[in-house]
Amino acid sequence: MAEPDVDFPRYIYVPWVDGEPHSARAREARKIAAALASKKRIQLVGVGATKSQLPDDWGSLPYRTLKSRHGASHSSAVEIHYWPMLDTLAAMPPHGTHAFVLEWGSDDLSGWARHNHAVHFDTKQILEPSLSPDALELYGRIDWNGNNGWHDAPGKRDALRDLGKLREMGELDTADLGGFMVGRHSNRAIRQLIELAKRA
Repeated sequence: MAEPDVDFPRYIYVPWVDGEPHSARAREARKIAAALASKKRIQLVGVGATKSQLPDDWGSLPYRTLKSRHGASHSSAVEIHYWPMLDTLAAMPPHGTHAFVLEWGSDDLSGWARHNHAVHFDTKQILEPSLSPDALELYGRIDWNGNNGWHDAPGKRDALRDLGKLREMGELDTADLGGFMVGRHSNRAIRQLIELAKRA
């Protein structure tokens, strides 16, 4: 990916690539993120489920995890999210000025990337949702009906109805749906929705 400039995108999706060392891709992303943070004079913040998920040489640099925070800004920062599961990304969604999100092989984050119009790290293309307008409308209805995290009876009923329609349309993709809901609902609620999708 090119060196950062003034129009650098907010979200950068670094997908898993079979056959390429994930550590090398992480180093490349960190180099660009550090240059961007320096240029904008804002923090570089590492984000991981635990401190051990950050690079060994992260040291005393700012970071945040599910249970702790060290010197990390609440807003102006360039974040690097190190290999989050969808559940972790939902618990700690990107909220910095810019965020690089590194994907692990077993966790498909492409749905989150598409619905947030992230830039693909390798192709430099802005990603877009690949759903039909009707499916996107159903996503919106499911989102609206999830005000109680799809835990109450009406929420479950309405979600199952719309999830069933998505399945009939051939557009029920739990990873994509979960990615859409990141930043809209809690990780607990998204887990509940994905379980409902398996039943639809």
